[in-house]
Amino acid sequence: MNRSVALRTFVMFTIVTSLAAIIGWTSQVEIAEIVFLIGASLSALMLFFVWATPAPIPVPVRVRHRRR
Repeated sequence: MNRSVALRTFVMFTIVTSLAAIIGWTSQVEIAEIVFLIGASLSALMLFFVWATPAPIPVPVRVRHRRR
């Protein structure tokens, strides 16, 4: 998993978690709290992947010039 995929997934889980928290707060439904906890856990996992993956670093390549 690369950094951009982890960031996009984090944003999606943040939106889902926010919606579950709003639904759970307004309706007092038990399942919304469970979805909120699952979404929060997955968001934390995606943030860990974002921070754990190294930033891409260009690799130096030696270029040889051919004379004809």
